[in-house]
Amino acid sequence: MASTASPGTRGAGRTDLGRPFRWLLASAAASNAGDGITRTLLPLLVVAHHPDPAAVAGLTAVNMLPWLLFALPAGVLVDRADRRRIVLGSNAVRAAALAGAALVLAQDRPLGLLYALAFVLGIAETLADTAAPAMLPRLVDERHLERANGRLSAAQIVLNETAGPPVAGLLAGLTAAAALAAGGALYALAALLLLGLAPLARTEPAPKPDGARSAQARGGGRGGVLRDIREGVGFVLRHPTLRLTLAASTLYGLVFSATFSMLVLLSDRTLGLSGTGYGLLLAAGSLGAVVGSWLAPRAADRLPTVRLAFWSLTASGAAYVLLGTARDPVLAGLALAANGVFMMGWNIPVMSLRQRLTPENLQGRVMSVSRLCAWGTMPLGALLGGLLAEILSVPAVFVVCGTVLAAGALLLLTLLRGSQATAGEPPRPDPHTDLFDKG
Repeated sequence: MASTASPGTRGAGRTDLGRPFRWLLASAAASNAGDGITRTLLPLLVVAHHPDPAAVAGLTAVNMLPWLLFALPAGVLVDRADRRRIVLGSNAVRAAALAGAALVLAQDRPLGLLYALAFVLGIAETLADTAAPAMLPRLVDERHLERANGRLSAAQIVLNETAGPPVAGLLAGLTAAAALAAGGALYALAALLLLGLAPLARTEPAPKPDGARSAQARGGGRGGVLRDIREGVGFVLRHPTLRLTLAASTLYGLVFSATFSMLVLLSDRTLGLSGTGYGLLLAAGSLGAVVGSWLAPRAADRLPTVRLAFWSLTASGAAYVLLGTARDPVLAGLALAANGVFMMGWNIPVMSLRQRLTPENLQGRVMSVSRLCAWGTMPLGALLGGLLAEILSVPAVFVVCGTVLAAGALLLLTLLRGSQATAGEPPRPDPHTDLFDKG
């Protein structure tokens, strides 16, 4: 799995990632645009007809629930089936669900039906967002994983987080049916674009002894799924690098959700910004993330992967502390922009590292474990943010969370260095597997 390229030659010059990746990128761009519209539109529909904070919170919970319920089984399915078909089918299901909703919800918008739509979209997202990253090592040379992940991340930020919400607002101003139909059309386009990819047949794992094969043959159904889940979780927990980066991702998920849930209050109460000012703060963070998606692959050409990732995580913690102590909106915007850069400095190298270190037949399960820990903890993080704000203050949430994130990143980096030192492995020249020294 390891690359033999040196930091100075990896990804040098303009990189053509190939036609298969371009099809994947185009499909991801369309689906991210659909995400940006639907994630903004559904809360607007709930608020318009059911203006109750509990109803809006319930929509978010229902939409995220599939990550808790189905993330690990989704990883098993991704490792057993054609990953392209899973993503294609997930986009087709989302297109059909939104097209049906555009007809049914044109007049009446019962809360139960909106919740059902959010749940179906959440299941499809769980499958698609597990399968798509697992496809990437089959589509691009592993030397270029950081660049490929960087371009996918930029598409997500621009279309999902930046362009999607205002477009959804404009469409909702026309009719809800038009907005739902537009989201469905984008998912349908995403499915069609994946037809440009050849089928990605499952790669079989290495042959097993006869006893293991017979046990596997008897272990179909639920037992087989549980066995496959244990295999994926066990692989992550036994691998020092994957285990400790998973712990860091879990910590980051808690910190991100705790701080983001309080950002609107920081903007209003501490910085004295209007709704437009809050939007500009979010735009500053998105702009920083776009810049980071361009910088991170280039930094990965010159720095060992884990060093880059964990120092970016430490710097992200410092940016949160700066945001919590800022009283000037410009300084707060700069802190959020810097945090966006450092967030990509963590996300892109770690995603590429997981893809690089994971065998082909475990890609889906390792991805599902990481998504479950990072995203499944976000509701808990939001609750912790609210609790800290009640006990201390809103700015203190950012200071405390940023300090914990920076300290935790440094501690995990030290533990990972210690695990490599005690493993007694001979030094290797590859910058991805020799994690602390440049090749």
